Amino acid sequence: MVATAIDRRANGRYRARYQAPDGRWRSKTFDRKIDARRWLTNELSKLARGDWVDPRAGEVPFEVVAERWMASRVALRPSTRARDRSYLRSLILPRFGSIPIGDVQPSDLDAWIADLIPQGKAPATIHKAWQIAGGIFRLAVRDRLIPLSPATDAELPGIPHREPEVLTLDEVIRLADAIDPRYRTLILVGAFGGLRIGELAGLQVGDFNPADGHLRIRRGVTHVHGHTVVGPPKTAKSIRTVALPGTISGYLDAHISELHRTGPDDWIFPAPEGGPIRYTNWVRRIWKPALTAAGLRDDLGTHTLRRSQVALLIAQGEQPKVIADRLGHTSVRTVLDVYGHLYEGADQAAADRLEDQITSQLASTRLRGEVPQTPIDVKMPRRDHGHGFGVSL
Repeated sequence: MVATAIDRRANGRYRARYQAPDGRWRSKTFDRKIDARRWLTNELSKLARGDWVDPRAGEVPFEVVAERWMASRVALRPSTRARDRSYLRSLILPRFGSIPIGDVQPSDLDAWIADLIPQGKAPATIHKAWQIAGGIFRLAVRDRLIPLSPATDAELPGIPHREPEVLTLDEVIRLADAIDPRYRTLILVGAFGGLRIGELAGLQVGDFNPADGHLRIRRGVTHVHGHTVVGPPKTAKSIRTVALPGTISGYLDAHISELHRTGPDDWIFPAPEGGPIRYTNWVRRIWKPALTAAGLRDDLGTHTLRRSQVALLIAQGEQPKVIADRLGHTSVRTVLDVYGHLYEGADQAAADRLEDQITSQLASTRLRGEVPQTPIDVKMPRRDHGHGFGVSL
């Protein structure tokens, strides 16, 4: 039984009190006794449901909870952790860092979002910042610092849809021919194997089996705050085996044979100075000049190679599940959401393939005399008075 009391103060106001689970009394004063009773009833209901949150718990500064949230995300890749901390430091903490987390209201978050837009922040950046802030408030709810998260029902700017840039088969070959010869095979493996640039940078000689042309993807290379980080690929699903086309497998085998060192732990595509390639330097010194030399737009990212693999597979009628597995996606939905526009015309192509099968089968059965040469006359059902419906064939 929770101890409670309502008493009238010397100033004529009413103080409602109850003893909280920690043994201390919580109180609030009101002008009317009925309001004090309602508040007390509501607090007792929260205690009974297990929803009660100590009002003083929300006095913890937002920045303290944000640091707890960052520490709780133990499975983050170093590059993702660095990105989230950058968002937190530049976009979120300047606004909410010193404010008690229990004082942040939904309207405060709405005003924050509204201020980011005229600052020129991209819609995708705002969405990511909102996602991080929401995670911090969810942790506060879980730790019973606040009863509910204020990060709900925000009006976020729409992210404009952009169809992914892809290269044609001819453009892939032109790019491979234009790039520094040391990375010609990297272009081919990226475009016909669907690897991310970090996965390409992380390939070692022991990952390739020339006997069957299979490439084992089991690490990636990222660069965080100037340091090279070699670790697992982006997701658990990204650890996979990719079967290369025979021609590309032959090129890769020849490329490895030309390396000065071919131990199983040696990098297949090392940086000019040795070690794994550093993305920023490699893009500036190798990738962009090759785009220009190949007559392609120099703002195309290295992910274009991976997207081009998807376009080529879709064009040849490959199933989304096969494409998702080949790319290391956890779901076919990613393929359909991002590359769905490339499936336009697939329905007609499917109908045409069915028509070929039907025509072939009918021609075969008619030769055996099993199907009449005149079309089947199918009439609509007609009312047969007294006998329901009749069908004439």
